[in-house]
Amino acid sequence: MIHYFISDLHLSDKRPDLIRAFVQMSKALIAREEKSELYILGDFYEAWIGDDFQADWNTEIENALADISQSGIPLYFLHGNRDFLIGSDWINRVGAELIQEQTELSLENSTVLLTHGDEYCLEDTEYQAFRKTVRSKAWQEHILAMPLEQRIALAAQLRNDSKSMASEKSMSIMDVTPSAVADSLTKHQCKTVIHGHTHRPDAHKDDQYLRCVLGDWDKFIWLASIEGNTYIQSKAFVEDFEQKGLFSLQEVHRESLY
Repeated sequence: MIHYFISDLHLSDKRPDLIRAFVQMSKALIAREEKSELYILGDFYEAWIGDDFQADWNTEIENALADISQSGIPLYFLHGNRDFLIGSDWINRVGAELIQEQTELSLENSTVLLTHGDEYCLEDTEYQAFRKTVRSKAWQEHILAMPLEQRIALAAQLRNDSKSMASEKSMSIMDVTPSAVADSLTKHQCKTVIHGHTHRPDAHKDDQYLRCVLGDWDKFIWLASIEGNTYIQSKAFVEDFEQKGLFSLQEVHRESLY
């Protein structure tokens, strides 16, 4: 069994190249005809304003996801900070299974913790206050009750506000708080966590735990996997991937799981 992981694709009509790359990746994973499963750990879209939103550019994406699940590859989705309004209609349309923040993935010889990662950025107190608001059921119900056009405008405003706030903060504030990661691993009795969100792809390993940070899609596309007891993360330039597919991927990180 191969377990694949992606996050922070930020798909939108503004990046048709990333949409093409994802569709190509989905076809390539299906064509491998190997026993596998795919985990999407948040921020699959640049923004999501409700499952009733339908756009031509998204039809191809949803069809690709549905093809994955219908091919027999289990598909799992976990909310990020951009697509927390994805609901059961979207999940059912693409044939995915919604998993919760900090989900334990049981492997043959270990257990891995899966999450988006934004809950670990405790030093960014302004973001954590925003996160608490938008993750509340009352706020989400209020937003989803708005007319579609109003939600589209709100999503654009939130993206602009987010970029403005990020430009004024130090990179260290927007990274994870190590003690928060360690506490969650202790709580779940895991020694490995896989997350995205920070856009700082890496594999941090010490005597205590392994923290695998997934890459964000922009200049590069990223694909991580676990097979046996080994975690591998690879990347390729978007242009190269469109031409050569999975053969363009270059291994960047390889670590043995605890």
